[in-house]
Amino acid sequence: MPTRLILFSGLAADHDVFAPQSLAFEQLIVPIWPEPEIGDTLESYSKRLAEDLSSEEPTVIGGASFGGIVALHVAKYLNPLAVILIGSVRRPSELPRYARLARCLKPLVAWLPTRLLQRCSTPLASRGMAKRFPHLSGLARQFQHCNPVVFKWSLSRILDWNSVEPLECPVFQIHGDRDHVLPIGNTSPTQVVAGGGHVISLTHAGEVNAFIRSVQDRFSGEQGNHG
Repeated sequence: MPTRLILFSGLAADHDVFAPQSLAFEQLIVPIWPEPEIGDTLESYSKRLAEDLSSEEPTVIGGASFGGIVALHVAKYLNPLAVILIGSVRRPSELPRYARLARCLKPLVAWLPTRLLQRCSTPLASRGMAKRFPHLSGLARQFQHCNPVVFKWSLSRILDWNSVEPLECPVFQIHGDRDHVLPIGNTSPTQVVAGGGHVISLTHAGEVNAFIRSVQDRFSGEQGNHG
């Protein structure tokens, strides 16, 4: 039975951030971010995602940036073979200092003019900028397509993220050494991508795809016993 691969996109982003992975992995699922319910915590939201994605198929889950954080919480309910973090972190203590200091500003997130900021980011997402500044342009494209409601909720969840339970499955992590959003100095990845920024699924797709495949290959002989 082929291994099902589930990858959560970054901060309210869509499936485009995993376009190269969609071409390489036939079993890839990139869930659409549902709008949170009133009072949703990271835990309640992740549990609902896990219920929607529940299956008897052997599964590897993962995510980029905030999607990796969600994957760590979904894994608690989904019983995957492994978790793959792509430009993400394993625990709250690995968030950058600016994110920890900004926690007191969480009440202001609701007032962010997200639509206006999306329009202002259009020049950064252009093809010309993509050639000159691929890391920055990748972030701009990701932000442009996000749902403002999901974006604000997700940003708030990053700011109040304070714990993650130990998992029974292994966690594998690939990270760019030039990631300025989640600096590599705060974490200890399994594999480092030289010259990689924060959106390595797009800018260094070959290395990310090889890493994902290597994780899948580790469990190719164990799938019959999974579950």
